[in-house]
Amino acid sequence: MDIAALEKRLVADGRRGWYLAGGLLDDTVTLDRTVDGWEVYYSERGKKYYVRTFTTEDEACRYFLALISGHGGKFSNSY
Repeated sequence: MDIAALEKRLVADGRRGWYLAGGLLDDTVTLDRTVDGWEVYYSERGKKYYVRTFTTEDEACRYFLALISGHGGKFSNSY
């Protein structure tokens, strides 16, 4: 899976509260390309929380989709 396929899936499913271009938006799950691979994290108040790193785009996208869909675990008890 790549970013384009992930975005199509999220839009089609009506998922909200995500961002695929990095950044530190409030109350958002983010998928970000890094120098060493990929990160998925929750951002709030300009900080990253619960960062998971991946070496491939496919791994990161699949984890991101599972997380947003409620099948990838939780970042915290309240999320």
